[in-house]
Amino acid sequence: MSAHHNILIVDDHPITQSGLRLLFAGHERFTVVGALDRGATVGAFVQSQPVDLVILDLNMPDVRGINILAEIVGSRDMTVIILTGESQYGEVDYALKLGARAVVSKADPPEEVIAACEAALAGDIYISPHMRDALGKHRQPPVTLSSRQMAILHYLAQGESNKEIAYRLSIAQPTVSFHIAELRRKLDVSHNRKIVERAHELNLL
Repeated sequence: MSAHHNILIVDDHPITQSGLRLLFAGHERFTVVGALDRGATVGAFVQSQPVDLVILDLNMPDVRGINILAEIVGSRDMTVIILTGESQYGEVDYALKLGARAVVSKADPPEEVIAACEAALAGDIYISPHMRDALGKHRQPPVTLSSRQMAILHYLAQGESNKEIAYRLSIAQPTVSFHIAELRRKLDVSHNRKIVERAHELNLL
């Protein structure tokens, strides 16, 4: 008997939500535990009950999908699959750097979603053929950061303080400071102020 996985759908289109529910209903090992049409409620939902996998539309009406991703990957290393209807390839590229495990286009056949879920849960990175063509060659940045370091970098770039980052990622402030020191070391800069600038140069942001 293979493991059972709880799925949370985050998408503001009722048709996409019902299509995904229908798709997963045909696969016994997946259960849809919730479908949210607002990004702001995602953090609380994944804290309140077991979720193994989040299917996230990057284009949410209230919060940038990228911010939702940074929060749930940075705080609990959540397995996230990006479902995108847009041709926001820069955002998709960034989502993969932030630690999304898979990317599927809404133009893909439904079975691609299942393939992406299985690959992501197995610890692989999955980019659907359609998205792979669209993204061109996914360029590996010269520096590899952990998903938590990436999340911290993301918030630093938005001008958030250590205290705010600690709050967002539900980690202690000294932990944030430790990771920022690691970012300085990995990006080879002398000042915290230089971190974001250097990350832009390296195409990490």
